Amino acid sequence: MTVYHIPTVYLILGVLYLILPLTVWALLFNQPSRASALWCSGGVLFGVALTLVGLRAHLPAWLTYTLANGLMWSGVLIQALALRRALNLSLGLKRAAALILVCVAGFEFFRVVLHDAILRFSWSTLIFTALFAYISYLSWRIARVDRLRSARWLSVVYAVTAITMMVRTKLVLSGLTEPDVVASGVDSVLTVVTGLLISILGNFAFVGMFLERSTQAAMKATAARARQEETARLGEQIAQLERQRTLGTMSASFAHELSQPLTAILMDAQAIKASVAAGDSNTAEILESIEEIENSTYRTVKLVERIRNFIRPAETDYAYVDFKPLLQDVAHLLAYEIRKQKVRFEFDLDPAECGVHGDRVQLSQIVLNVYRNSMQAMETSAQKMIFVSLEHMEDRVVLRVRDTGPGVPADLKSLVGQPFVTSKEGGLGVGFSISSAIAEMHSGSLTISNAVDGGAIVELSLPAAER
Repeated sequence: MTVYHIPTVYLILGVLYLILPLTVWALLFNQPSRASALWCSGGVLFGVALTLVGLRAHLPAWLTYTLANGLMWSGVLIQALALRRALNLSLGLKRAAALILVCVAGFEFFRVVLHDAILRFSWSTLIFTALFAYISYLSWRIARVDRLRSARWLSVVYAVTAITMMVRTKLVLSGLTEPDVVASGVDSVLTVVTGLLISILGNFAFVGMFLERSTQAAMKATAARARQEETARLGEQIAQLERQRTLGTMSASFAHELSQPLTAILMDAQAIKASVAAGDSNTAEILESIEEIENSTYRTVKLVERIRNFIRPAETDYAYVDFKPLLQDVAHLLAYEIRKQKVRFEFDLDPAECGVHGDRVQLSQIVLNVYRNSMQAMETSAQKMIFVSLEHMEDRVVLRVRDTGPGVPADLKSLVGQPFVTSKEGGLGVGFSISSAIAEMHSGSLTISNAVDGGAIVELSLPAAER
């Protein structure tokens, strides 16, 4: 006596297949994807088909045989396409549709033309075997690529189901069982059990696979953000050290620049002291000396302020920056070296507004590095000229600095801008690299090439901004 009424069991399975895809959709609602949508759609089609099979005794044969099988094959194939989507493989929808049509045509040929139940049933189960095996293979690939335990379970579940369908096909071809899925028997019960297996375990393994993937993606994103933050922090530290190193090499220049106004202050103060001590009450001369002291003090304060602003380890402060005075301020920092090396600067500044949005200290660092590199490149040149042009071109502000040095060596042309690549003895080779990074941080670019008339030309291009 049969314990289970197989058609009723198929009805229950059909309802289960309709409920579980909706459950999967609800669980993955906050993580919508085309893969999950395809998987759930395939499950719903499979559930509708199983319901039709369960009602075989009450519905026309074309509904419970032809349409039911077509829907089941389509449902399983759509779920296979969902896994292909998860692997970022092409879906091949046209090929999939053509395959379903061929499967249905073969089924109808055996059912309607040959009236051969064994071939019809074997054809159907072989198609299921191939589709389940394909899903098992795709799941195994996902498990291997992404190291997902849930994908491994999904692969095992569908592999077991494929083996069960192969066994059922062999039994039918051997004449040991009836070629009908709703026929009573142990093999029908086995088929139902495997259907229940892929219904419950398969769907929840799919959910687990997506949740694992989501967790992995979140962990990778967190790690990437941490690396970016660490890189930015180290980059700022390196830039800060480079600024300090630059100022260290310029300390003699600054000492000379500071000594001039300080000496003037001392001399004026001594002159006032001498006048007062001698009882000379020439108020005009004393006021003139005091004014000279004020001017010299102002010069000293301005120079110290420039140094402090350049080296300060402050947070990045983005604001409107007028590039014209910035170019002059940086040149003032190099005033002593400019005079010592007898370098002449020529400025050609666009009369139009040339403002950008950025950090003034960082932009000053770019200009300082460019100026100093140009000056160092001309140490052995007979003519030492630096041509500085600033131009507002459409939505960009473009700075070009050209020197009369030997230009970029041929063997370093492809390496310029890489850290620790330099042609200067004792140089770190990070100045241009840091400057390029700062330019990119400001949505700009920094390039260097050899000018047609000789020498090197550096171009800094930044997005223009309005005050």
